[in-house]
Amino acid sequence: MPTIDRHYITTRGAAGILFVFLALACIAPSTAFSRELPPDADAIFTFAEHAYAQGDYGIAVQEFKRFVFFFPDDPRAEQAMFKTGMSHFNQGRFGRAVEAFDAVIRKYGHTGYAIESAFMGAESDKRLGDDDAALHRLNALTTDRFDPVVQDRALYGIGWLLLERRNHASAGRAFAAIDDARKTLFQADDILARLDELETLPRKSPTAAGIFSAVPGGGYLYTGRRSDALISFVFTGAAAGAAYESFDNDLNVLGSILAVVAAGFYSGSIYGSIGAAHKYNDRAYDGFVAGLKRKTPDPALDRPGFVPGPEKGTVGFTLNVSF
Repeated sequence: MPTIDRHYITTRGAAGILFVFLALACIAPSTAFSRELPPDADAIFTFAEHAYAQGDYGIAVQEFKRFVFFFPDDPRAEQAMFKTGMSHFNQGRFGRAVEAFDAVIRKYGHTGYAIESAFMGAESDKRLGDDDAALHRLNALTTDRFDPVVQDRALYGIGWLLLERRNHASAGRAFAAIDDARKTLFQADDILARLDELETLPRKSPTAAGIFSAVPGGGYLYTGRRSDALISFVFTGAAAGAAYESFDNDLNVLGSILAVVAAGFYSGSIYGSIGAAHKYNDRAYDGFVAGLKRKTPDPALDRPGFVPGPEKGTVGFTLNVSF
């Protein structure tokens, strides 16, 4: 029976273990080093742009933020910050969009993307229902610190915003303040000419509606709300008639209650008729503005504006025309 050299096995085993240990020692640093390598700027930015173009705005936000974190001095960092805001905006996250656009403005001041961020910040404020904040942003762009075309674009936005707030007099002043050389570009003359038509819109006088309400339902009938007029006439008349019958039959307590009910219907008819006149006028005004917007470029989408160029601090001018 052959004998086994235990010393030989032990030596070979120890040598094998030492070899594996040395191999791992050589590989481990290189693996750790590879994991610590910074990501590639072009790869991150390209992927973020691809996600944005595909409408994957959640991924786009993550990748644009990652790009800015790793490469804050890259010339494309400003664009990445702006696209972060646009990604939030396109998702309907207007509060987050405002924060992102403000970050661009704070860091870059008056560059192309910062100016565009101011306009988009105003649009985001408008979507949030904060018209005052939107007007504040646009008014800040009308100062002499900005190019005259930027000022005119801001005046154009102010005009539409005021028009939608039913302040057509101030809106007209904003459109009129656009430089004559660019009034055609912004269709300001056409808008101003159409604003004169506001004086010919059909209107209902709240005072007349209140006077006509002396006859229950008369004010509603004046404002075109026939069903409300009928209901007011029937209920007020019925309550008043029932109160009269109650008093005539010496049912004074019941008569008093019914008289209060009749008075409530009567006063409610007067108040409601006055409100109906205001609503009639508001609907006429809003319908006019909606028709005007259909015939002119949408200020949020088709307005003349700046498109930031590839070089930091440069802008290009574009004009979209609706047919």
